Amino acid sequence: MGWMQSLDAARALKAHPALTRASRLSLQEVDRPLPVLHWVIIPPQPTDVALRQLREMQDQGVDSYLVTEGPNKNAISLGLFESQDAAISVLEEKKHENFNVVLVNFDRNQISYALAFEAEPDFAMEMAQALEADYGSEFDFIEIDRCEGVATAEKNP
Repeated sequence: MGWMQSLDAARALKAHPALTRASRLSLQEVDRPLPVLHWVIIPPQPTDVALRQLREMQDQGVDSYLVTEGPNKNAISLGLFESQDAAISVLEEKKHENFNVVLVNFDRNQISYALAFEAEPDFAMEMAQALEADYGSEFDFIEIDRCEGVATAEKNP
């Protein structure tokens, strides 16, 4: 079951009483890629220049923020967009206002947590229902996989 957004939430779920009969209970940390965002920025510049330009822009009512870390440190952010069309629209608008703006991809990943455990199939359903009742909005999915080596009526001649 996963994805939980914080390690504390995952640990709380792992300690849930419904999981006391589970075996091989493990907490897994996964670095999941998320869709790229489109970032409209004024390229990085010396700190004093960036701060002066940021103040001027904000005084003019331009929604803008200073980037304080990473490879674009001291750039001025004019927005992150899921839609490339929306980003291009802002880019063109700011170019017409004589701002030196560029469009860059903002790659992002998200660390998420999941629990994996073994349990009898019927008990797994009970646990899943109990956990979902208590933590339904805390995670994205519950997946129950039957063991490959176990004979079932469908597999038996």
